[in-house]
Amino acid sequence: MHLNITMRKTATISCLWILSVISVCAQQVIKTDTDHFKTVRIDPANAIGGNVSDVFDQVNYIPLETTPESLFGNISQLEIVNDYYIILDYNTNSILVFTLNGKFHAKIKGSNSTIYKFLVNRWTNQIVYTRDNYQSMTYCDFDGKVIKTQKNMDQNNLPIIFPSSYFISPDQLISYYPYSDMDTLSKYYQPYTRSLLRFSKTEGNVYEIGMPYTKAETKIDVTHIGIGPLTTFGNDTSFFFAKPYTFTLYTVTPHSIKLVYKFIFPLLTSIPPDFVSNPANNLKRVSFLQKNQELIFSLNNCYQVGNNLLFEARSMAVNQEDNLIYNFKSSDLIAYKHILPDETSCFLPIYDKMSSNVGLAHCDGTFLYTSLSSLCLFKANEENKGKKIKWPEALATYFAKGSKKNNPVILQLKLKDNL
Repeated sequence: MHLNITMRKTATISCLWILSVISVCAQQVIKTDTDHFKTVRIDPANAIGGNVSDVFDQVNYIPLETTPESLFGNISQLEIVNDYYIILDYNTNSILVFTLNGKFHAKIKGSNSTIYKFLVNRWTNQIVYTRDNYQSMTYCDFDGKVIKTQKNMDQNNLPIIFPSSYFISPDQLISYYPYSDMDTLSKYYQPYTRSLLRFSKTEGNVYEIGMPYTKAETKIDVTHIGIGPLTTFGNDTSFFFAKPYTFTLYTVTPHSIKLVYKFIFPLLTSIPPDFVSNPANNLKRVSFLQKNQELIFSLNNCYQVGNNLLFEARSMAVNQEDNLIYNFKSSDLIAYKHILPDETSCFLPIYDKMSSNVGLAHCDGTFLYTSLSSLCLFKANEENKGKKIKWPEALATYFAKGSKKNNPVILQLKLKDNL
């Protein structure tokens, strides 16, 4: 009798184990389609400039209300949803919510743990962030009221939400994870561990993966600066994905991954062709880039508006022409930093050399968004004193009642259809 009971227990445990393995291994691998793509040859040194009116149809400056409660430093992340600007500021470690006319609406203050990034669930109208380095996630409404805080670890004690995650439905996420050198014998290793892209449920079940990689590729050490490698530009379920170190840009949807653009930069100004494949570079790639700061190594802040592709060709050098606009019809390459103020921008700059903003921070498919510090704008206003400028009401009030210590100003830009 004892033997029979033992055998039944063993059989039950075995069945549960098999079911568990089947459940864990059930992720579908999304095949990467590389059959149709455009090759884009880019030399940032040959990028042209121009005036604001040559490039943009609309330029709107939106001052953000400055009060003791709403005062902040820089826009480290910007999302726009449901008539709100939602902003992350590293200086005050807080998430701030403003209406589209710049009126202060709410503030979410971080704890002792730094808020590196927040997520917006557009389906449930929630802001999601961590107070404890991704051990748990806090959900707030757009008024800053906490709805819930829940554990952020799945059944395998792996994080569900990470900094490079986006909601693609009320309860589904797409996430990017850098190359990981996790041992297959580790208790945390899962069949989806070696994949750059993962699709999961908010409770932690990974149901699809994309771009799996080999054991040899686990030694690829990656650094990334700016927005990406996943970026959204007007469609909640379609993203650009800039694969690290490859100058390749993919579109990613919940069920497809397609190579769309392959960039070719001058050999002298970009990382070597074998930068990824050469094992001699293993775990030395970041240090190489730190020593060779002029080399382009990454695509960031990637958006598309009509025939215009916007991106940052990133190096570690500060003064390179990295923010670029490429027009597919004319093949013109425009350097954003070389666009000069004119009447369309009220002779105010569209690029801030005085603060460490994140460049073109957001794209909704029609408009582009960035920010400028009040220090930058008040300095420009002083320099324009001799000009007769017809100010929009918001800017007239801003310059009359504000100061260089005011909050940053949102800049909304609409590209010309034909550049």
